[in-house]
Amino acid sequence: MFKNTAAVILAAGKGTRMRSERPKVLHEVLGQPLVHFPVQLAAELDVGVTVIVVGHAKEAVEQSVRRIAPNARFAHQVQQRGTGDAVNAAREATEGFDRLLILSGDVPGLSALTVERLHQACSDRNAPLAVLTFTPDDPTGYGRVLTDSSGAALRIVEHKDASPEERAVRVVNSGVYLVNRALVYDALSRVGTDNSQGEVYLTDIVALAHEAGTPGVAVNCEDHFEVAGVNDRSQLAQITARLQHDHNHALMTSGVTMHDPSRTWVELGVQLGQDVTLHTGVALRGNTTVGAGVTISAGVDATDARIEAGATILPYCVLNQAHVGPNAKVGPFAHLRPGTVLGPETKIGNFVETKKTTLGKGSKASHLTYLGDCEVGEAANIGAGTITCNYDGVGKHKTVISDRAFIGSNTELVAPVVVGEESVVGAGTTVTRDVPAGALAVSRADQKNIENWAYKHGPVVRKTRTQKTQGE
Repeated sequence: MFKNTAAVILAAGKGTRMRSERPKVLHEVLGQPLVHFPVQLAAELDVGVTVIVVGHAKEAVEQSVRRIAPNARFAHQVQQRGTGDAVNAAREATEGFDRLLILSGDVPGLSALTVERLHQACSDRNAPLAVLTFTPDDPTGYGRVLTDSSGAALRIVEHKDASPEERAVRVVNSGVYLVNRALVYDALSRVGTDNSQGEVYLTDIVALAHEAGTPGVAVNCEDHFEVAGVNDRSQLAQITARLQHDHNHALMTSGVTMHDPSRTWVELGVQLGQDVTLHTGVALRGNTTVGAGVTISAGVDATDARIEAGATILPYCVLNQAHVGPNAKVGPFAHLRPGTVLGPETKIGNFVETKKTTLGKGSKASHLTYLGDCEVGEAANIGAGTITCNYDGVGKHKTVISDRAFIGSNTELVAPVVVGEESVVGAGTTVTRDVPAGALAVSRADQKNIENWAYKHGPVVRKTRTQKTQGE
């Protein structure tokens, strides 16, 4: 349907009202820059070519688009002199195509079904142009679309240039067009800048088409969200909320349980299996994948994480580029940093931090532990308060804890060091050299008891205890 069509996406503006150094079209909705939405729409429609008109911060916009559309073309609008000038900039890049689908880089909600309605309207009326319109409650600021009784588009008048009678019209321009390419560039060659803003208005092509005896057609969009653009951060938040609602609804329809969808954040790049349960305040970002039957409790924040089937993530954990194996249990209050790989049925408990660490099947670190640059075998136990001393001020070094090793509480493992299979490290030990398989490593100082010390210093001790009892 759209193989002979070039999609032209207007993305050259700075977006002054965003009050940001970042170009408007790179502000994100559910983890994706605004400009990605029309680019993905063009791909869904299977257009012949996608051309992005860039201007402000063009290198950053191009780099972002190429991540998802390596074959996209770019046209440079040197000075932002209106939408007509932007489409003119794409003249060479669209050579050889019959039609242009003109989209805005800051409108993320437009559906393929609505664009297909534009195509159908052109076919039904044998019209060279279709413009998408809508009817807002307050049309102030929008260009008015003037039509005859048959729905033919006569012209579009910008709000600043409209007469009082024309401003009374509530049907307005969305900025989305499907138009014959030859008509566009013939018309734009005759469009001037005699208007209140001194710009080349793309909207003038509608009047020129009518005057040539080949009028376009206006197609109404009933869902105003589809054509809602982003001009400031308030509008960005409103559009994000709607997309979040729609996305979460689709996920729940597919078999995901959300305890409070309005407070559950799942970005568009996230993949969720069936029977996943998400509690209140969960945030899943980037390319996170979650397997079937996973439960993720309140306040968990995961970015680019992989959580396999049957795993449980308890409240208020942070996962960043971490891999959690099947039926593993994490948290509460755990921090899995990049390079963490947890095997099947492992356990990472409360206030445990890991970085570049692997745990083999059935191993556990249940409390108050730091494991960095560490390889843990199967069925090993890491006691509370254990830390790997992996950084010597210059470089990072590796700790290896072998299968079925037992690490007592309050242990320091000074890397590089290897703890052998089925060995035991006593509580309070500082391990500075390798521990052979099956050995016991103990480095704590001998305990010394001083007889009768409390009796000799008793008044101080008794007075302190009395004060505590009386609440002093």
